[in-house]
Amino acid sequence: MKKAASGLLHNVIKGIIILIAILLIFHLIIENSSIYYKSRNIIWRRNYFMHLNAYDLYLIKGEEFHLKLHAINKRVTFSSTDFRVAPVYLHGRIRALQPGKCFILAKVDNKVLKCRVHVMEINKEKMTLKVGRSKRLRIRGVSSFVKWDSSNPRVASVSIFGTVKAKKKGNAIIYGTVKGKTLKCVVRVK
Repeated sequence: MKKAASGLLHNVIKGIIILIAILLIFHLIIENSSIYYKSRNIIWRRNYFMHLNAYDLYLIKGEEFHLKLHAINKRVTFSSTDFRVAPVYLHGRIRALQPGKCFILAKVDNKVLKCRVHVMEINKEKMTLKVGRSKRLRIRGVSSFVKWDSSNPRVASVSIFGTVKAKKKGNAIIYGTVKGKTLKCVVRVK
């Protein structure tokens, strides 16, 4: 009877330790994901709430986006955690300058709302290949899955990893799509 009780106690303690470990890991994962920022980005005030029009942005290098705060007559101060990647201007206009990730912070009433910005670009916008040769394309600035496609697979095909293979003379456009944004590379096969 004593052995059964001590075995049960041992299993309960072991289960609690495993549960704590899982919760700690889950907390670390969630804290670094967009779920964490979305849940932290709504501020309730009396009979209204303030929120941003975007929390997780994917922009192509050179693209702009106007970040807006939905609130009632509140003064907002915008700032960027990395102005080399994406600076933010006085009224919330974000400009994608170079590949990378940063956060745009909107300070309101001593509270901070966050928007994560991913700036991406393709490593080659034009390339020339000889028949039978191949070259790999990459999307810089994001670690998300890229969906590759060719406008003319008989001239140049592309693998799921972005490797372009020249098949016969002609022109093709290779498209890389990430989170609804499409980047392209013009391929000339000679």
